[in-house]
Amino acid sequence: MRMKKFIIVILIFCNLFLSACFDSSADRTIDMTPRLILAQDGLLATDVVENVKGAVVGIAAFSSGGTSVGSGVAISNGGYVLTNHHVVSGANSILVYYADKTQGTAEYIWSDSSLDLAIIKAEKNMPYLECGTSKELKVGQDVLAIGTPLTLQFKHTVTKGIVSALNRTLEVGSISDATYLQNLIQHDASINPGNSGGPLISLDCKLVGINTLKAESGEGIGFAIPIEVGEAIAKQIVANHDYLPAYIGLFGFDSSIASFYNETTQNTGVFVVTVDENSPANKAGLQKGDIVIGVGNKQIETVLDLKVVLYEYNAGDRINVKILRDGKEMTFEMNASQR
Repeated sequence: MRMKKFIIVILIFCNLFLSACFDSSADRTIDMTPRLILAQDGLLATDVVENVKGAVVGIAAFSSGGTSVGSGVAISNGGYVLTNHHVVSGANSILVYYADKTQGTAEYIWSDSSLDLAIIKAEKNMPYLECGTSKELKVGQDVLAIGTPLTLQFKHTVTKGIVSALNRTLEVGSISDATYLQNLIQHDASINPGNSGGPLISLDCKLVGINTLKAESGEGIGFAIPIEVGEAIAKQIVANHDYLPAYIGLFGFDSSIASFYNETTQNTGVFVVTVDENSPANKAGLQKGDIVIGVGNKQIETVLDLKVVLYEYNAGDRINVKILRDGKEMTFEMNASQR
């Protein structure tokens, strides 16, 4: 099964002018008191920006290959910042630039290239955002993007747009090493290289997505990872610090997508495309064409549902997976392993 491949550009930019326009003195008008920034309804975009900007950081990640500039957003007490994997991957050191014009180092904690998500821990505690849910988003509603387009000179740039579409699936990478990002939020808030890892925020001050990529051949076509995945991972990492995700070893698409390619008649659940050899799923008996409809006591309708539920488990946990095979419900029990 082949998906139409979008030509995309990963929003990462290596910049040599990191010291441009940086003021080392703190801006006392920015409230950096560590706290949860609660959702509020009926706000203007200007009010939203004023409320949330203390939780957003610029990022410079230094490696032997150069320096990458990106963005991030605090999602927990303790300075835990969510960003993109491709922003901090391979970094020897990381600097974060706060809204009050100060800066500090950050510790690399976790990342996953298949999700393009990473978590770093800033040395300074800061305000953090309340997470919303992508399932409550409506096409046409206003959203804000805050980030560091192009260079650190433009850190904490704000753009506004609308949700253009939901549940987009994109193929990224080379033909021989392609991966898929699913359940993405498509929006038209202007984003550029350096916006990677920055927040997509609804007008009630909730974090709904993490900006990850844009269409290279068009304007106003940006994509964000639904926040549910990052929130689930962050909860585990904050609680355990050294979190080992549960791996079962299957890859699939939303059944609604698979049905478009006549692979199934089901419209909900996750259509299994491949099962990794010697994986827990393979050993338990799952196979291509199965439709995953439940994990434990949770109903599974999309790949996003499956990812979020699996992040509630740890490597070594016993997991029950319910599937449909030829219209018949079956349950398989497996021991999750470490990837």
